[in-house]
Formats: sequence, structure tokens, C-alpha cells
Amino acid sequence: MGTISLTMIVKNEEKNIKRCLDSVKDLVDEMIVVDTGSTDQTKEIALRCGAKVFDYAWTDSFADARNYALRQASSDWILVLDADEYMVNTSRMLIDNFINSKKAIGRIMIVSKYVHESEVRYLRQWASRLFPRGVYYQGRIHEQIVSELPHVRTGIEVHHDGYYQTDKTDRNLPLLLKELEERPYDPYLLHHIAINYKNKKNYQAADRYFSQAYRKLTREEGFYPTLVVDYLYNTIANGNLEDGMEIIMREREHLEKFPDFHFVAGLFFLEYVQEDIQGRLEMLDWVEQAFLTCLELGESERSDSVVGVGSYLAAYNLAVVYDIFGMTDKAKHYYQEAAKLNYQPAMTRLKLLM
Repeated sequence: MGTISLTMIVKNEEKNIKRCLDSVKDLVDEMIVVDTGSTDQTKEIALRCGAKVFDYAWTDSFADARNYALRQASSDWILVLDADEYMVNTSRMLIDNFINSKKAIGRIMIVSKYVHESEVRYLRQWASRLFPRGVYYQGRIHEQIVSELPHVRTGIEVHHDGYYQTDKTDRNLPLLLKELEERPYDPYLLHHIAINYKNKKNYQAADRYFSQAYRKLTREEGFYPTLVVDYLYNTIANGNLEDGMEIIMREREHLEKFPDFHFVAGLFFLEYVQEDIQGRLEMLDWVEQAFLTCLELGESERSDSVVGVGSYLAAYNLAVVYDIFGMTDKAKHYYQEAAKLNYQPAMTRLKLLM
């Protein structure tokens, strides 16, 4: 039976750290918390929860801090979490079954809570967080594991709310831009810089970095589908409808099985219609088909898929389109489909229609 160490790097996480440690303390053999300069009660709370706490002088590198934490661990396997994450629906037996049967990097599902246009949404991501001793990290920010071992999905689930009503762009952007000086043509870095500018609502700056990242893509990258979807959302926000149309036409065959792509395409076509561009009203059929395709595909198991784009969000947007154009029976049907999944805006609109 293998032993497991939790490793974390933290700073000023007194509001979150107890929740995280309590969720995992019965699943691991030791808890390693590396503090990078807290001025609140983070370290004291971690100690009370049973963690071993170490101090580390921050060097503007998440990989350096992660690797220091790994060196403090004494177990056969490492589980990595952040303080704003917590384990759900997981048992020690589930973890043991993985570590005792595979020599691999374990990918865990992280469900992230965030706000999109004043509405709470959830993003599913698979992250490599469970691995044997000897693995290490590289990268100043959005650090990546260095190992030749295969990356395999586990049944472990973690919830994350660190970006819910929280802006971390002022922390992340300088580190990303500094990293870009060393790797100026890295589409992964360019993508994340674009996302941070988009989150700051600086859509023009985001567009420059999205454009650079997109031009560097080979379509072999794991983040390729997400980059395209994020880029399209930015073209909507920035009003770059011609650019967005070119991207959709170029990528529709490659991303035909990704509901998030069809969902943002539907929103894009709807934006075209609302702009009332001459000769583009036939795109109403494209709007309808985009959301119907989302429903046909259903929810995706891909990493970085937003919960609902293959179900209640697509149904609701389709209902809105029918509602706007007076197709009440169809609108009611799709509002009902979204309401079945407890989507509150659909339930509210359905009451008004009924």
C-alpha cells in the first residue's frame, strides 16, 4: 500500500484553508503546507488542522514553490491542491485503487465556480495532481508537470471557487508577461495572457494575444478547442464580427463534436442578427442549428467544457430565440427542458409564459 502526502503552497488563505484541509485529512498520510508570506492566520489554522507548515521566500515562480513543497513530502505519492479547492465524492479506497494499480500521473476533475455576465457558471477541467515521488514542476505560472509517465483520469473530484467574484489578474499578468520574455512564441502563455486581459475587460489587448496564440496553433494542443472558444467570446465582446466569422468557418469541421464551440457560435450568430447587418437575417437558421447541435451532442467529458452548454444553457438560449420571434410553443418546450434541470432563468420565464 502506497502512502500519500498532500502538498500545498499558500498565502493569506485563512478563509479557505481549513475547508481544504478538513476535506482531505482522512485521505492522506501527511499534509504539507508551504507558506509564501502570509500576514493573516493561515499558518496557525493549518497547524491546528494537523498540517506540517514550512516557510518559503517567494521567487515569482509557482514551479519553484511547488518543487520546494514536494521536497518536504515523505510519502510515495503526492496529491497537490490549492487552498481554494476542496475534495468531494472521494474516498481513500478510490485513491488507493489508482496508486496501487498504475504507474501514471493521475488527472482529477476540478469543477470551478465563476461568474459570466452576472450569472454563476461551472467549468470542468482535468488537472494532473496525483503522482509518484520524483516528478517535478516547471513554469513561472500555470506551472506544468515534467514527467514521461502517461496522464490518466481518476475518479477524484475537487471543487474550486478561487476565481468566484475574485480578480487575480493583477497577480497573474506580470508573471505571465515575464514568462513570455523567455518563451515569446508559446501559444499556451499567449492564451493565458489573452484570458487575463479579457477578464480585465481590455478586449483589444486580449485580441492581440488571442490572435498571436491562434496563429501559433497546430491543432494538436490539448488547449486548442478552449483557445478557439475563448477567442470567439472575445470577438463578440470586442465587436470583431468579421474576424469571428472567419474563425468559425475555419474551425467548424475540426470542432464539430465540442458543444462549447457550437454554443459560442450560436451566441455569435445571434450577435450578427442583432447588429442587423444587411443580408444576414438568414443567420437565424444558423443560430437555431447551433443550439440544437449543442443539445444533440449533450454534455462533454472534455476538459474545459462549461457545464450546461450541452443541456440547459443551450435549451434556454434556443427558447429565447423562439420567444423573440413569437414562436411561443417552441419557446415553452425548450424553457421546460432547461427548467427540468433547475435552471432558474428558464423557470422564471416559463411562469410568465404560462
